[in-house]
Amino acid sequence: MSSGTALDRMSAEVVGSKGALFALVFKTTALTVATLGIYSFWARTRTRRWLWSSLRVGGSPFEYVGQPLEKLMGFVIAAVIVAVYLGLIVMVLIFASLNLFGGPGPGTAAAFGLLLPVYWFAQYRGLRYLLNHTRWRGISFSMTPGAWRYSGLATLWTLLSILSLGLLWPVRQQQLWRFRARNTYYGDDHFRLTIPARRLVPPFLPALAGIWGLAATTYIVGGMEREDYAWLYLLFGPLAVFGWVHWKTVSFRLLASSLAFAGAAGLTVRPATGRVIGIHTGGWLAVGLVLVVALIAALFAFGFLAVSALPQIENIEELDPIWFVLGGLLFYLTFFLGRSALRLVFVTYPLIRHVGQGLEVRGAAEVNAVRKGESSHMHDADGFANLFDMGSGI
Repeated sequence: MSSGTALDRMSAEVVGSKGALFALVFKTTALTVATLGIYSFWARTRTRRWLWSSLRVGGSPFEYVGQPLEKLMGFVIAAVIVAVYLGLIVMVLIFASLNLFGGPGPGTAAAFGLLLPVYWFAQYRGLRYLLNHTRWRGISFSMTPGAWRYSGLATLWTLLSILSLGLLWPVRQQQLWRFRARNTYYGDDHFRLTIPARRLVPPFLPALAGIWGLAATTYIVGGMEREDYAWLYLLFGPLAVFGWVHWKTVSFRLLASSLAFAGAAGLTVRPATGRVIGIHTGGWLAVGLVLVVALIAALFAFGFLAVSALPQIENIEELDPIWFVLGGLLFYLTFFLGRSALRLVFVTYPLIRHVGQGLEVRGAAEVNAVRKGESSHMHDADGFANLFDMGSGI
């Protein structure tokens, strides 16, 4: 059967409703705040299971089989490793900076720069954990180990992109996608990336022009003190922003659609730049509106409690400081966890729906011939990714 016929294609659908997702994240966020963050590992697991099951390809839903205790254990291990790493590195670099430059600035900047390889290490391990705990039609996805090699590759191509003033950024993206693809398996066969890097260059040019324009304008206005050219920010700023969104959308479409599997199997995705911009704009407006309403309600509630409680307190300085610390922690958790939950409902999930509704799998016969591969369970979970909060729990 030819891979181009309609019978050899499987379409996708996203069946979950935004209301059901909102109810879920509202409940899990409230429990996370009430437990001072401990429930977040269970919340993340429940959210992933809901999202995975809402995406169906060929009528079959995806399954997420990760466990919350794995995440808790992985987070603790990652926190200890990163704390030791950062403590030693930052101490050495700042000491050297004080002796060589007379101040901590260069050492601090270098310490943050050295954090990037850890971030890319966490990114790969987080993706590997997700794939190793994802099933479709009873067959598991998996990704082979390679986090440090991925981190080294990302570091190399990032440095080359900087040295080339951004020209090599599309090559960087193609190289990282290719590395992840060839290490990713569905059952007993792995993926391949078939697109050459040169095809990613044209959609990147508007964003690059905007970034170059902003840099040149900053030099002219700041370095040369020509404030009469500040109007150029109005030209290059929107070009950089919309050019970047266009690049992210088109590059994702090209890269994902070039993923090949087994013989003739592959993917087709059709995200549209205008729709992506509309989802982000409308979604963040909705997030802001809900947060403002919640803040007003919280202020009214706090004012009512203060009026009721203050007359019974003779000296506010006699209050135990632990109450102020607990109040600040609860506010922090409520705001940032609430913001992440709202972003998931109003921004991330609509993007998933948009991509999922245009997703097709080519070569159904090849996919149906897949057999189960080796199990690649990760007992320490995606602790590094959770530590960096990548994906907001997804």
